[in-house]
Amino acid sequence: MLEKMDNCPYTLLVGRVLLVLIYFIGGFGLLSGSLPIGFAENGGLIAVPAFLVWIGFGIKLFAGLAVIVGFQTRIAALALAIFTVATALIFHEWFGNVFMKELSMIGGLLILAATGAGKFSLDGK
Repeated sequence: MLEKMDNCPYTLLVGRVLLVLIYFIGGFGLLSGSLPIGFAENGGLIAVPAFLVWIGFGIKLFAGLAVIVGFQTRIAALALAIFTVATALIFHEWFGNVFMKELSMIGGLLILAATGAGKFSLDGK
């Protein structure tokens, strides 16, 4: 049965949408007007420059949307992977649960960058 799923365009479509949904939804923070200026770590607040937050939200929103619709999917997935590497290294305790989740997301994004969006996409491959 699994042999028949090889190169299944429906599986690739659902997988790529689910993989980037967290980025796309998070990117809507850009449109809501709520701009976080820091994050809590070890009981304190570490400031993040506003322009970096805007860049991050833009990457999440636009690259997430690009992957969902399958437009320039390889580039968008690679951009999200690089973004996720940076946020994992900067904001999360190394080898903690959230860090490991970020590594898993990076792995999925790299697979998507290697395989492309599939048949059901604007890229159409």
